[in-house]
Amino acid sequence: MKRQIRRWSLGLLSLALCIVTSGCWSAYEIQQVDYAKAIGVDYKDGMYHVYVQTMDFASVAKSESSTKNEEPPPIWVGHAAGKTLNLAINELFRSAQLHIAWGHVTAIVMAESVLTSNHIKGVFDMLGRFPESRYTTWVYGTREPLENIMSATSIYNMSPLDSILHNPLPSFLEESLFPPVLSFKLIATHNDPSTTTYLPCIALNKDHWSQNQKNHELFVIDGAFFERTGNNFEYLPRTKLPGYHWLLKDLRRAPLAIENEGTIYGVLSVGLPNLKIEPVVQGNEVRFNIDAKYLTALYEYLNPISYDEMVQFSEKTLRDQILQTYRQGLKRGVDIYGLQEKLYRKNPSLWRKLSNNGSKMILTEDSIQQLKIKITIPYTGKFRRKV
Repeated sequence: MKRQIRRWSLGLLSLALCIVTSGCWSAYEIQQVDYAKAIGVDYKDGMYHVYVQTMDFASVAKSESSTKNEEPPPIWVGHAAGKTLNLAINELFRSAQLHIAWGHVTAIVMAESVLTSNHIKGVFDMLGRFPESRYTTWVYGTREPLENIMSATSIYNMSPLDSILHNPLPSFLEESLFPPVLSFKLIATHNDPSTTTYLPCIALNKDHWSQNQKNHELFVIDGAFFERTGNNFEYLPRTKLPGYHWLLKDLRRAPLAIENEGTIYGVLSVGLPNLKIEPVVQGNEVRFNIDAKYLTALYEYLNPISYDEMVQFSEKTLRDQILQTYRQGLKRGVDIYGLQEKLYRKNPSLWRKLSNNGSKMILTEDSIQQLKIKITIPYTGKFRRKV
């Protein structure tokens, strides 16, 4: 009798374990899932407009092997509107035919209307609360229609993931003009009143590349948005920012023409900066001393010139571009180089007093007291430089 009861007990226990460990009840088959890869947010007429770029599993998998196909992989873009971002996304769910997985989003693009109407906090409040969202997505601003940005394909009919939108680092390492920004860094700088929030502006270039003599639109960073002191964001195109990248600690490679009085003698590749920015406090006035050193390589040598003249002309061009960009920022109420943060780190109480806790610009055209530029040219390529 005891043996029989024991057998019944073991049988019931086994049955209970089978029920408990029966698998993931909420799991979806991969062919029944839409993978959201990019989110676009616009704000107009009092409504949030959300754009979601989705791909099937086959399109996502192509990026792992960099497969080149005869036809570009399909890109689906969903669009819906609502009084809040959450309501807009829920409106999109009404027509979604498959389950949407949000854990694979790698890019967030915000229209200029979101950045200039102080709605960026609302966007990241919703995205930050959502459990599937990540803080390691690339973030951009744009002035182009979001549907065009979300629908753009890549080169060679490769997966859309092989593009600047989803993977900006290869392009930045080739030409380090506008560094890409991850969402956690954007949130951190935007929540800190002493820092200038920076956001690259993504656009579509229709002129550089063609396929079989037909122009092909590809992504490009054509400028940047900067947070105004105590205000919203301001857009500055690339032409207004000739010296922005020279004071970037992450600068890896950028071209600099050796030019004087209209004559171009060659082109340097500038990188590996050693930067030092020091605030100098004199009573209630603040000035800044900037010391910047660069290692460069000579990759184009068009007209003979001495080494000293080469360095002299290059340093002058660099200095002029840095100051020109600084003044362009002042006209728009933007601290382009984040100089005010340097004062905050050294003397926070004085910064609070002068800036009224970050609501007032403390910089003037004379705030840069000293700008020292030092260029060294140790490498001249495979050829020796001839004087």
